[in-house]
Amino acid sequence: MMNEEMTCIERFLAGENEGFEILVKKYQNRVLNIVYSLVGQDREAEDIMQEVFLKAYDSLKGFKHKSQFSTWLYRITVNTTYDFLRKRKNLVEEAFLDKIVAFYGRPDDTLLLEEKEEMVQEALNKVPFKFRTALVLKDIEGLSYKQISEVLECSIGTVESKIYRARMSLKKELLRLEGETI
Repeated sequence: MMNEEMTCIERFLAGENEGFEILVKKYQNRVLNIVYSLVGQDREAEDIMQEVFLKAYDSLKGFKHKSQFSTWLYRITVNTTYDFLRKRKNLVEEAFLDKIVAFYGRPDDTLLLEEKEEMVQEALNKVPFKFRTALVLKDIEGLSYKQISEVLECSIGTVESKIYRARMSLKKELLRLEGETI
């Protein structure tokens, strides 16, 4: 897999745009999922994804091969998303993670499911971005702690702490929304 990516990068650097197009096709869904999980808006997520790939296109000549291409691209994704959220004056962040709702079960009643989805979305909005990012990369994208530490440019211990704090914050918010106390 890494050889395929290296070949694509080399082709792009040699002037063949098709090399970059292959990388975009391979990673566009994962990048969009990460962005959507962090901002929750379809149109905004697609705009941010396009910006991510524009930045990657412009920066690929500087890719040093010190990490995997995917790690490098996810770092651009997280930074671009963070910049977007920081610039947005009203930080109304909406996010919904199907896997978290699945963790709480999928009732047959569609209305009840929608209420649970809204509750999870509201709870996720309360999780600070720096913790939510680590949670999304781990639980949604399935990255290892090492990969997340490279993307977020922090130690594995810090990643573990951020994920723990995100889960505790999410749990606290879900319990609060359900009318319970910890």
